[in-house]
Amino acid sequence: MASATKPLLIEYELEFLEKKLKEFKKYITARPLHRLEDRLTMSSCVTNKDGNEKATYKIVATVETQRKDLAQALKDYAEIVRTVDSMREQEDKKKKVPVRGDAKLGSQAQEFLEKRN
Repeated sequence: MASATKPLLIEYELEFLEKKLKEFKKYITARPLHRLEDRLTMSSCVTNKDGNEKATYKIVATVETQRKDLAQALKDYAEIVRTVDSMREQEDKKKKVPVRGDAKLGSQAQEFLEKRN
């Protein structure tokens, strides 16, 4: 029974990583580098000596920090792609049945193996 749960866990992990890849892709494509601007937020209103209120702004994220974040997101995306590919290769190797002499399986043997898994 324990051996049957391991492929399910790997399949679950693959699905999870593929969802994360989609999220990273959406995040990266939603922020093109040529459209980045400093992000500002209004921190408070200050009253002048004249009694006029003036809004003060605070920089939340500069273009440079946003670009650095996108570069890190691209690195993470590439790493997840490599991980998913290696996990798929491992799964394919496990599913492949070694045949003596590199011969091809007949149709009946192939059906048997597919039904067995």
